[in-house]
Amino acid sequence: MDENNIENKNIENKNVIDEDNSKIEKNNIDDNSIESNNNNNDSNSNDNNEEDEINNNIINSSNSIEDISNYLLKIDESSGRPPRKYSEQDSSNPEWFEHKKHFFILSSSGKPIYSRYGDEVALNTFMASLSAMSSFVESQNDTLRHLVAGKYQFVFLCKYPLNLVCISSTGEPNQVIRQQLEYIHSLIISVLTQSNMKAVFEAKYDLRDLLGGTDKYLDHLIHQLNKDFSILLNSIQCLRLNNNVRNQITNILSQYKCDSLLFSLLISDNKLISQVKHKKTTSLKSQDIHLLMNYVSSTASFKESESWIPICLPNYNDTYFLHLYICFLYPGVCLLLFSNQPESFYQLSDCKNQIIKGLEQENIAEELKKAVNNHDYTTSITEIPNLLHFLYKNKTNNYSTFPTFSPPYSIHKKEKKRLFRLYQHITTHVNSNIIANKPHKYYYHTSQTETIMVATSNNHELYATFSPLETKKSIFESFSNLLLWIKNQENSLFIQ
Repeated sequence: MDENNIENKNIENKNVIDEDNSKIEKNNIDDNSIESNNNNNDSNSNDNNEEDEINNNIINSSNSIEDISNYLLKIDESSGRPPRKYSEQDSSNPEWFEHKKHFFILSSSGKPIYSRYGDEVALNTFMASLSAMSSFVESQNDTLRHLVAGKYQFVFLCKYPLNLVCISSTGEPNQVIRQQLEYIHSLIISVLTQSNMKAVFEAKYDLRDLLGGTDKYLDHLIHQLNKDFSILLNSIQCLRLNNNVRNQITNILSQYKCDSLLFSLLISDNKLISQVKHKKTTSLKSQDIHLLMNYVSSTASFKESESWIPICLPNYNDTYFLHLYICFLYPGVCLLLFSNQPESFYQLSDCKNQIIKGLEQENIAEELKKAVNNHDYTTSITEIPNLLHFLYKNKTNNYSTFPTFSPPYSIHKKEKKRLFRLYQHITTHVNSNIIANKPHKYYYHTSQTETIMVATSNNHELYATFSPLETKKSIFESFSNLLLWIKNQENSLFIQ
């Protein structure tokens, strides 16, 4: 889906959407044929009935591949999609090899689908070589995960019917790159669903044609993966907001709803303001929320009108489409409403009008606008000397907070990237010890440029960066003060 794809889905063109949605069959499969992602089964029969009702109303489009393909192709033909950056490059150009980090998506049979740099069709032979590597290892009843060739590392993620590959010379940990490939795979699932993708592949459709127009979403997601600390921590960053104001917003979102509404989210760029679950069903995972934020921030047309799109949330249920209502209430404030009914656009639009009315009646709108404009903060707000940067994750609810870059990192782009790479290695080391059941309570890293101290517990992770001239004693003292400051600010930093 490209930007004009989304524009065709807004309210002015809703007749086109209704016509295409009418072709999609509703799911009437019984409970035994559904592989549920809900790990929190409730023994109460009423809750089970409600869950069944939700599943039975979600679209199952596994039998409508041709309809979806025709729909995407129709939109893509009318979009006049601009040429991709570096599309003239391929493996025969020396410039192509100068890029430090390549991402490739190909089918299990070796057909090219996407390349971050260059045209995937021109790279057909190169991708066939990648497919041959993976196939050879599979023939030995094994799975190719990664390999090293000189300064390049190859990381593979094989999830039938897709193979995803990253070739990098950035020195990032394999675990981090694999997490990035998982995000990219989930984005593809959000467009097609897992069941549709398998059906398309087995029906000999060209997945590249079916995914036409998704390049901009993949490009934007990859860009975020290489700089977003909340993704690195597998968490969500919350908008810094007064706790009373946030509670009022949450109450308003809870109050105004319709029967088909599953979730209500209020976001600002890549930050979460509030979220409400209206049914007794699986909660949204951080990866799904990041994918939603990626769609919104990648599409300028969302800011112009109400929009209505089908979307699959891979960690909620990777075999079905939900229907997503998108509307910007104010500059930088976007409302997302999820429904299991394809014809509930107007009901959700009415909910949006009631939500706006509720925000204005409670005089919350102005407070919300101020919070959006004043969210960013620097380490100076903590009043802790020689603190250069920090990352904090609340492990109870997977929320995180971190300041914007300050000197020396704010002066040079390379310094920002270097610190991000250092955090990647340290978080990988910390998490690998946790997975191995050998957690360290503290981790200490020092170099000529900075000293980083890490503390982990069952409730939080804190990564703090200090000047390299600080003594260990002063760092421990400052670290304790920083943790105390975060605890005192939790009501405004996180959703309670």
